[in-house]
Amino acid sequence: MAHRPISYLNKIQELRKELHQYPEYSGREKKTAARILEFCSDFQPDVVIEKLGGHGFALVFEGAQDGKTVILRAELDALPLDEVIDIPHRSRNKDLAHKCGHDGHMAILCGVASLLHKNRPKTGRVVLLFQPAEETGKGSKAVLKDPKFQGIVPDYVFALHNLPGFPAGSVIVRNGPFAFASLGIFTRIKGESSHAAFPEHGISPLPALMELLGTLQELPTSIPDLHKNTILTITYSRLGHFVFGTSPGQAELAATMRSERNQDLEKMKAKIIPIIREIGVRYMLETIIQWHEPFSATVNTPEVVTMIRSAARKLELPLVERHEPFRWSEDFGEYTAKYPGAIFGLGSGEHHSDLHTPHYDFPDEIIEPGIRMFHEIIKQINR
Repeated sequence: MAHRPISYLNKIQELRKELHQYPEYSGREKKTAARILEFCSDFQPDVVIEKLGGHGFALVFEGAQDGKTVILRAELDALPLDEVIDIPHRSRNKDLAHKCGHDGHMAILCGVASLLHKNRPKTGRVVLLFQPAEETGKGSKAVLKDPKFQGIVPDYVFALHNLPGFPAGSVIVRNGPFAFASLGIFTRIKGESSHAAFPEHGISPLPALMELLGTLQELPTSIPDLHKNTILTITYSRLGHFVFGTSPGQAELAATMRSERNQDLEKMKAKIIPIIREIGVRYMLETIIQWHEPFSATVNTPEVVTMIRSAARKLELPLVERHEPFRWSEDFGEYTAKYPGAIFGLGSGEHHSDLHTPHYDFPDEIIEPGIRMFHEIIKQINR
């Protein structure tokens, strides 16, 4: 199908590269937000809501008549990874880079703004939400709790995520769970150090650490009624320091739990706490437990996924039906838990570098199909 060219496309691709050069940590996206606000000022949104859930903001485009409120979301933050690939727009911030493609997601939403500038929705309103702190799972919660969000409560919420491993420009959809819930656990085990010549004078956490490593790895298979896709992965462990004269008195361990059902993580959490405490008591150790980066499962509303399928078919984009949810997590699940909504995948290329790896860079050729998908969804709802 032939489409009218997107007049701002070259500038939007240049903006993507500029955003890539100046990534910012989750919760510190002040300059990123300011640059996008400056870029989108040419598109004259009817309302701009700033400092939404932190450095987030929303651009509101009003229709001529009453109708549905549609939110499209993109993410502002980058990852604490160094850029190792030699590209002209290489990150200028050491140990920080857009290795998840949020720079591309933001560019796509700016492209939608360029189309809405010339063609406001006929009914209702469209809200382009640029959200902070997605990578830590804190941003969506902060936005939803912000009193300013009450002025843009949606009828529908949409998001996309670029997906390496799928044909470039393809649309990946699934009813129900699309991305896993996840929860990180960190525990510190404290005994007493001693001279390495006299380990019996201390209390070593080594036996407890070894027992915990084995017990936690097997935990998903020991709890009845967990979903088959529930997993626990040890991500970090440490015993003492790199020395030869001291028997260590402290150990640390971290793991991530993942499932397509939120309740399965609660079951594992309830099981883990007494396990760690019992091991600590048995080995005469102090134990500290902390929970990090909680993500709810992202569950798509079937009715809304139907709209996405319809848009992809109208645009003649390849449509991929996903039969299992993705094991990574997305804080978009906080929105779909409250409102009808869905996230879909946008293929980055079958041989494209994986997300969250040093060699990844967002492919500019999928910006246009991303813009057109969102715009077609808007046209379906706010005719």
